[in-house]
Amino acid sequence: MAAFQEIDKLKSFDEWMGKIPGRVHAEDAARILGFSDHDIPVLVRHKMLTPLGDPSVKSTKYFAAVEIFKCAKDPKWLSKATKVVSSERRR
Repeated sequence: MAAFQEIDKLKSFDEWMGKIPGRVHAEDAARILGFSDHDIPVLVRHKMLTPLGDPSVKSTKYFAAVEIFKCAKDPKWLSKATKVVSSERRR
């Protein structure tokens, strides 16, 4: 919810895009997408998100900000990702 409050404070989405780096940490990706930090590895495991480069299992994961914002604007992607995360939580 905090990400939406930050977006609302700015005049436009494009203005906000100019203030972020080209790559974002997994935690920032989670906030932008409206998921919890622990949901990001689930989405990566199910190939819903792809980290940049070829990070090792324990290394910091970065994501292309432009791709994260594309996902955030896509209701179909959000629905599918929500189903994936929900199914993992039931296990």
